[in-house]
Amino acid sequence: MTRQQLSGQIAERLAERKDDLRAYWGKSGPVRHFFLDDLLPEPWATACYNALPDPASLLHRHTIKEHKHVGVDLDHYDPLVGEILYAFQDEAVVRAVAEITGIKSLMADASLYGSGISMMLEGDFLLPHLDNSHDGDGNLYRVLNALYYVTPNWPEDNGGNLELWSGDMHEHIELHSCFNRLVMMETNTHSIHSVNKVLKPGTRACISNYYFSATPVEDHSYIHRTTFFARPEDGIIKKIRLTTEGKTKNFLTKFVTNKTTASKHRRK
Repeated sequence: MTRQQLSGQIAERLAERKDDLRAYWGKSGPVRHFFLDDLLPEPWATACYNALPDPASLLHRHTIKEHKHVGVDLDHYDPLVGEILYAFQDEAVVRAVAEITGIKSLMADASLYGSGISMMLEGDFLLPHLDNSHDGDGNLYRVLNALYYVTPNWPEDNGGNLELWSGDMHEHIELHSCFNRLVMMETNTHSIHSVNKVLKPGTRACISNYYFSATPVEDHSYIHRTTFFARPEDGIIKKIRLTTEGKTKNFLTKFVTNKTTASKHRRK
């Protein structure tokens, strides 16, 4: 499949379901989102999964905040990986997403800042967090996450599912990271999300993209770094550590540029 074929299929599927997705988006919570199953023809989606590199070849993030394997080194992957990633940045796809979400001046990001491959193995997880508020140059607001799940036959009880939290973290919903599902979620000052622990053998794979805008999705300007939070069931020491770390980083952002041009998870 070519980038044009993939983007054409994605834009067509979004257009087919535009009215339903727009209605769902408007009523969704605790973070605004929508999901679309059967995004690509099944053989195409399977091919995308089969094109992914060995997780061992990716950058391994292993901290108290996250265990996962990520990468955006497209020059060393099967060409199909780059084709599907950039298909989501096609003008027709961006336009279809903007029509559903109502977000103005929506833009793709050719540098793939924060985008790429995310692969999780048994025991991997991602704690609740807010994404960095801006793009790699610190100029545009990050306003949408596009998460495309491609692991065939991934049962919900395997874990590795997306969680969307209320601002006070008293409640959340869980979205199954099932095969050939696209999830689109808003990012702002209260879009806390996480991935629960992968509980069984296998590789939970996600192809992710981010969209940006010169205009914030809230009615005021804001800036923050990626900020992690403990889960409600976590101990007090972890909660204090992550709260302190988050407050310190965001305080320093007032005095230090929010650029992340040196990130290993960004194309030059």
